[in-house]
Amino acid sequence: MDLFIAFFLVLFAFFAVSPVLLGSRWAVLPIAFAFGARISAAIFHRYVQPLPEGSSDALVFDRVAVAWATEYGCSGFFDHFNPSASYVYSSLMAVAYSCIDYVPFSVQVLNVLVGVFGVIFLMSATKTVWGIKYAKRVGYVLAFFPFLVMLSAVGLRESFIFSLFSLGIFSFVKYSYGKGNSWLILCLVSFGLSSLFHGAMALAIGGVFMGIMLKPMLAPIQTKQQFGFNIVLFLVMLAIFCLGMVYVYSQVSLHKLGSLDELDVDQISAVVSSRTKGNAAYLTGLEMNGLFDFLWQIPIRMFYFLFSPFPWNISSPAHVLGMLDGVFYIVISAMCFKYRKEIFNNPVLLQVLLILLLMSLAFSFGTSNFGTAIRHRAKFYLCMLIIVAPCFFGGWRRSNR
Repeated sequence: MDLFIAFFLVLFAFFAVSPVLLGSRWAVLPIAFAFGARISAAIFHRYVQPLPEGSSDALVFDRVAVAWATEYGCSGFFDHFNPSASYVYSSLMAVAYSCIDYVPFSVQVLNVLVGVFGVIFLMSATKTVWGIKYAKRVGYVLAFFPFLVMLSAVGLRESFIFSLFSLGIFSFVKYSYGKGNSWLILCLVSFGLSSLFHGAMALAIGGVFMGIMLKPMLAPIQTKQQFGFNIVLFLVMLAIFCLGMVYVYSQVSLHKLGSLDELDVDQISAVVSSRTKGNAAYLTGLEMNGLFDFLWQIPIRMFYFLFSPFPWNISSPAHVLGMLDGVFYIVISAMCFKYRKEIFNNPVLLQVLLILLLMSLAFSFGTSNFGTAIRHRAKFYLCMLIIVAPCFFGGWRRSNR
């Protein structure tokens, strides 16, 4: 019976993706590969051997979902739904378990579908910036990226976060290319929904407004009147942003950090210290005793968050795959630095880069374990492929000929 349900779910997932394949023929192969890799990994995890990321947190989410499904039933979603907690994903699982049946593979198939749509969103964003050629190549990378495939195949929330963040980036790119304010609204809604699964994702909204404020200053200046207008526009948007931040500071709280008006360096230090555990921990000797320590540790923590583990961190064969993941991010970041002049000449790419750097900064101080870092950076930093697509596949100058 379980195998029959699994077969039915795989067919359902295939037919759910089919309309996208028919509507975007240029993307057929990358999407098909992305779907095939993820559904194969999901089947392997369920019926052959559990994947490394499919234990620990995934089992916790599942146990919480089962308990809520049993206690509250099919119509009790809002009885256990709490957007300020870490178990929004379990709330969704509980609905599936209580309204249909306890079939763990159904959650995996849902993650597969969501993960595939995340790939589609990033391909579409790349197509908007660079065209179909580079969008397809980015699609192939995302289709087979090991940790992205793994996170889409197990019962973790990362697939939802990646997909919603990718939709937000795609919408922001469309808005930045003058496709209408509705795209900006969709961008903000997408980032807001991703923050339901992980509160720190809400910082992407701040990155959007910072990018919008920066855009007038990046426009070519032709006259003194235009320069003056851009300065005024920048100051107005800066004032609006500051007022918004004052409201957020006084009213909003981030999970595990508490209210922002009570947030200080000591609280951040406590969060960082609580995560420097296990054989995958890094920077265990760094302590944060004040604002100065917070500032000078920024580049070090961002470097470790984005690129660890390093050879000196390897203590088991499983860590080697993590090191290869870090090498990939080193390569795309090095390409970004190498062609920084071209990026600074493209306001859209610069604004996307600003969002990614802000997210990296936020997560670097909430992570002191490279196992967790690998999961966190897979949520958003692969969007860097949109920026470096031409130089990553043959050279920036060649793409502009």
